[in-house]
Amino acid sequence: MSKLRYILLILLLCPMMGRAQRRLSADQQEIDLHRQSGFSAREVENKTDALFGLHASLYSGTHHLIGLSVDGGWSSFINNMPAAKNTPGGGSIGLHFLYEYQYSGLIIQTGIGIAYQRVFTDLLDTTMYHYNMDDAWSGISTRKFDLRHTFFDRRDQAQQLYGRIPLYVGHYIFGGQGIAYFLAGFHAQYAFWGNTKQRLTGSTAGKYHDFVGVWDEMDNHGFRKNVPIERKGDQLKLKFDLMAHAEVGYEYNTQQAAKDYRVRPSDRIDCRLRFAAYLDFGILNICPETKKELYGVPEATIYDFPTYRMDHVFSTSDAARYWMRNLSVGIRFTVLFGFRPAERCILCDPWKH
Repeated sequence: MSKLRYILLILLLCPMMGRAQRRLSADQQEIDLHRQSGFSAREVENKTDALFGLHASLYSGTHHLIGLSVDGGWSSFINNMPAAKNTPGGGSIGLHFLYEYQYSGLIIQTGIGIAYQRVFTDLLDTTMYHYNMDDAWSGISTRKFDLRHTFFDRRDQAQQLYGRIPLYVGHYIFGGQGIAYFLAGFHAQYAFWGNTKQRLTGSTAGKYHDFVGVWDEMDNHGFRKNVPIERKGDQLKLKFDLMAHAEVGYEYNTQQAAKDYRVRPSDRIDCRLRFAAYLDFGILNICPETKKELYGVPEATIYDFPTYRMDHVFSTSDAARYWMRNLSVGIRFTVLFGFRPAERCILCDPWKH
């Protein structure tokens, strides 16, 4: 009878022991869940959202980005003045601090910037005459000649700093090879600093009324040949400028590759790199309206080259009746930063899986 009691007691205790063992195993499994294969940080990128619960984000397709851009390229003053050439031109470089709003594929960009420009303008050769001059060197008061001034190889330089405010609108172009985009709009700019320089070569010669031919390289008569001349001038007082802008390029961003797991804190940083070609063309005539002289030869020192006065071609009265506009063509690099909203876990375990 006693043996029967022991057997019954053992049978009654077995279910309780098994239940305790299962409970211990379940508790241990919950404790070590984040250490199991399939939930480690190394393998999390290979899992899908089905294994990590249900997450939601406030992301609605809208982006607010800030950043900066650097652009540079060929630049020139396009004009219709017969004496001034459009080439060789020069260069410009700009730095802009930007704010960009995006909604789906729409892009709106604005900001503030500064740009440096240096432009070379070549001029056609110029010949000036002073008629019926007295030959004071010969001692014969009745001997007359015509004095000829020739100016050639003239190149005027202008450099200036602009303040800029851009406003561009564009859209993304999605394709199988990546993400392209285009922007178009305007930027207003005003030159607040600058200076000018003129380099050229000058010669003088005389054609006597009672002698045949043209006489030159006679220093004792004031006739000199191929004299280098250089003058420095003040800022070119350009008018307010409004330029049309167009650019097309390629964008790489950190959100470009679709991820198959929830967004981690490090994934929230949205960095966009853009490489583009651009074209800027001035809409307004920015040629100054002044009364300065293209060539000023004082009568009192007519043979003395250092006393000759010259100003930048577009700051003279000769250019006042013509138009002149800015033109720039080059490349632009832009970097933008933003943040995507953090995800909120709706149906997840205590470890946010």
